[in-house]
Order: sequence, then structure tokens, then C-alpha cells
Amino acid sequence: MPGGEALTGPLLKAVSRSFFLTIRWLPQAMQDGVALGYLLARATDSVADTSSADSEEREQILSLMGEAVAGLLSREAESELLHALGGALAEAQSNPAERVLLCRFGECLQILRAMPEGQARLIREVLATIVEGQLWDLRYFREQSTVTDDAQTREYSYQVAGCVGKFWTELGLETMGKAFCDPARKQVMLEAGVRYGCGLQLVNILRDCAEDAARGRCYLCSSRSAWLGRAERYLRDGVDYSTRLRGFRLRFASMLPALIGLRTIQLLRQRPEGERVKVPRRTVYACMLQAVWLSSVQRAS
Repeated sequence: MPGGEALTGPLLKAVSRSFFLTIRWLPQAMQDGVALGYLLARATDSVADTSSADSEEREQILSLMGEAVAGLLSREAESELLHALGGALAEAQSNPAERVLLCRFGECLQILRAMPEGQARLIREVLATIVEGQLWDLRYFREQSTVTDDAQTREYSYQVAGCVGKFWTELGLETMGKAFCDPARKQVMLEAGVRYGCGLQLVNILRDCAEDAARGRCYLCSSRSAWLGRAERYLRDGVDYSTRLRGFRLRFASMLPALIGLRTIQLLRQRPEGERVKVPRRTVYACMLQAVWLSSVQRAS
């Protein structure tokens, strides 16, 4: 990926130090694809969350970003998009790293065009799904303040996170083949990866429910305890998924978010509903040790 490391390395570290460390544990073959996919998704998420901009304006920019990733914009239209991203939208970001990310979105697109076709295709597919979920979020909560059924929660969780589990699995098989996992288990791993991603998103929803409500967004319309149980099951599926990968570094990088998510669920059950929880640093270190232990032995396929 010519020139990619100069952008994705430092910029990824700036926008997400924890995810940067996780990616560094991945086998080299997967690092570029995962890093670029994350940066593109983080850029679209930054636009979706720019509360100082009108929601219809954000919707328009998000749609154009999705088309740019898909390679559907003319050179003139892409130039206009990049100008818009580097202007008021970038200035509105409270996180300086996200400001830089929006200003350098065009470089991310150039790196995408230089990637091997198989990896580029997977990145475009997952970004299309993520942007679809972000657009739904903007459009739906422009008129409503809460979801009306569990199917909406499940679909949204898939669009913004479950699809990432699918992407992660397909990218691993694309770049590593049987060194990633048993190819005969591809469908089982794809389904488990989707559940894993959805579980991580449900933890985010459950943790942020008070803040989301203050913004006029409620992503759950049924029992909180039931969703906690579902999130826990999905994350345990994520641990199982990770143990079936091949190679210590791959298992460790895949497993750590699930273990931290499970500890977050424990805290959510212990605290009153609506109280913000954060996993202490010492607990993160404990999760890392647990991930090392569980990653040391590969389960039979």
C-alpha cells in the first residue's frame, strides 16, 4: 500500500490509541485493510456526530462520502466534497485528530484506490453498510426520539458494527487464507463475527443510553436486562470466535475487545440504569492477561 503507512499509522494512533494498539497485534497481512477501514468509518462517524451542523447537511455529506468510497463520484464532485470536509465540518470537531482526519479524507481515498482489489472491495462493502446505518440514524431521529421495535435495534447494530465482524472474517481469509481460520468453517465464522460485532455495539448503546436520551435518541424499546443478556451472549460468541482463529497474535487482537465488553456488562448490571460506567485501567490489564492465557491455546476446529 504505497504511502499508506505514513498516513494510517500516525493518524490511527491519534484518533484511537486503544484501537491502534489492537491493530498492531494483528498479523501484518491484515493491518493495512483494518486500519484503512477504521479510518474511513471514523471519518463518516465524525460527520454524522457533528451536532453543530444541520442534520440534512450531514446527511448530504455522508451520502457523498459513501459514494466517494464506492468510487462513484466524478473528480469535480469529489473535490467539492473534500473542500466541504476540510472547512466548517473539520473546524467543528472537538477532537483535533478527527479534524485532521476529515482534512485528509482524500488521502484515505487515494490509499483505498492503491490497495489490492480484493481488500478494496471488502472495504467498500463494509463502508456502504456502515454509511447506510449512519444515514438511517440521522433520518429516523430527525422525526422520532425512540425506536419502536427490537428489529430496528438489531438492524442498526448490524449496520454499524455487526457488518464489521463479517468484514474482519472476510478480510482475514482474503489476506491470510487458511492461516486465518479453517476455510471449511467460513460460514460459521461469518455468523459468529456478525454476532460479535453486534454485541460490541449493544454494549455501546447500553453504556451510552443516558447521553443518547439527552440527544433525543433511544435505541432500545424493551427490557434493558434482556439486551444485557443478549450482548453478553454475543460477546461470549466473540470469545469463542477468537479462540478458533489461527495464531496467537490474531487470537489476542480479536479477543481483547470481547473481554473488556464483558467486564463492561458486569459494571452495567451493578450500577443504576443511566449511570455512566468506565472499565478501570487495572481491569483492562486483567483482560489483557486473560486474553494472553486464552490465546495461548487454539481450540480444535
